[in-house]
Amino acid sequence: MDPITHGLVGIALSAFSGHTMQLNDPVFLGCTLGAMLPDLDILAHLKGRLNYLLNHRGASHSLIALTGMSLGLGTALYLIYPTTSWWTVVLWTLIGTLSHSIMDLLNSFGAELLWPFSRKKITVDMIMLTDPIISCLFLGSFMASLRSADFSRPSASFAIFFSLLYLGYRQIGRLKTRSKLMKVYSIKSRDEVKVLPAMYHPFAWNFILFQGDSVRFGIVRNQMPSICRVLPKFDKDNPSVSNALEGNLAEMFCQFTPYYHVVAHNSDSGECLVEFVDLRYWTKGDFLYTGNVYLNENGEISYEIFNHFPNQEGVLLSY
Repeated sequence: MDPITHGLVGIALSAFSGHTMQLNDPVFLGCTLGAMLPDLDILAHLKGRLNYLLNHRGASHSLIALTGMSLGLGTALYLIYPTTSWWTVVLWTLIGTLSHSIMDLLNSFGAELLWPFSRKKITVDMIMLTDPIISCLFLGSFMASLRSADFSRPSASFAIFFSLLYLGYRQIGRLKTRSKLMKVYSIKSRDEVKVLPAMYHPFAWNFILFQGDSVRFGIVRNQMPSICRVLPKFDKDNPSVSNALEGNLAEMFCQFTPYYHVVAHNSDSGECLVEFVDLRYWTKGDFLYTGNVYLNENGEISYEIFNHFPNQEGVLLSY
């Protein structure tokens, strides 16, 4: 979720604290700033976009880090504005920070909530990275609160209630979409179908079909599914694939996405290209994140490249 929506959610939650929306109120500030604080990992961008992508929603979004941030920010606000008990300020700051990671779990990028015990990004694949419906609901709540303090709690309740209804609608739609795909493509096992929110299309779904000797990626618009890309089956027994899986790019993709695919492209010269694909995001007729491992005629890795945008120069990984 984008930082603005996170902040708006924090403002809405602070309305239930009984404190007014004022810039000198530590509870309001704690809940609002706490809801945006984990995204300070954007500072990783200073070392390049690749470093940011690998660290975004990592340790800073874990339960341990959220607790530490709440203690630090809450204590600082209490010392600056000692008008409320320390415990109250820290508690509402914690509520704000927790809301951040909960919101981030809703989209396909996910968050490392259980770091350092697990580096897996947890996700429920329900909404886009930025959802206009949820953003508008909480923006409306904020505008109502600006008009009158008496509207703060009712408008926040309205935004939260209808956001939950919307999420329920999305979940039902996802399950119906999966059932439709299983029927259209004659699939018997639910494990062979993954339904993901489509990038930039709030009322469309992406899907992945793991069936037979191929993996098919497609999109559902207006209840009509269409296949965008067909990839050969992930063959771990292929020597080139096995060698590529020992490299830095493979380690990065394992950490970066739960939905990655690997394809080997052999050439007559004996050299081989092994392509890594993040199946979550599709834009401009191609996958958003891909990577290439180049192997020499002996099957050894020559170099690896991570592509963070289609049709743009990638990042050469050190090896």
